[in-house]
Amino acid sequence: MALGALVNRWITGWTKIAGLVREPRARRVLTDEGETSWHATQMEKGDWITVPTNAPEQVTAILTGVGLKVRPRETFMRRLLTNHPAPEAPDGYTVEVTREDVVIEVRVLRDGAEAASGLIAVVGEDAVPHGIATTPGHRRRGLASVVMGVLAREAVAAGATTGLLFASEDGLPVYRTLGWEAVSDVVIAEGKS
Repeated sequence: MALGALVNRWITGWTKIAGLVREPRARRVLTDEGETSWHATQMEKGDWITVPTNAPEQVTAILTGVGLKVRPRETFMRRLLTNHPAPEAPDGYTVEVTREDVVIEVRVLRDGAEAASGLIAVVGEDAVPHGIATTPGHRRRGLASVVMGVLAREAVAAGATTGLLFASEDGLPVYRTLGWEAVSDVVIAEGKS
């Protein structure tokens, strides 16, 4: 499948989550890296531009060439969800699942306090995870894997078969361990300040 088509599918899920997390900035997500030059010149102060690409060095040169600040590179990934690993929460942790329309939230709790969490939007056969995070005092215990496993299970129950996500450099090792595969690089830049 063409990169632009996969990006469109990710955008459809992301927009469901973006309404809940209230992004504080405008975000342009390009489905055609060939339009990078034009979009880069249209950026306003505080805007972000996100370019999934198989030519990250070229895209980076275009963005920095017009004075945009490039953020750490991310990775566009996908995975079949039906056999996603789903480790159990470690002793002393509980899992809470809530749903608002097509968005599912998973929280891993310890003594009633949030230790890890994440969201996933289910749109048709696609599911788009976002905001997978573990609080500092609970890291290195596999909680992100627990969150992803529960999100995948819940997404499959809601009809999804394919997961699509943008992984940060920090999250990349977890997703690779869980069997997610790279589709492309993702170059992100901020508008001029």
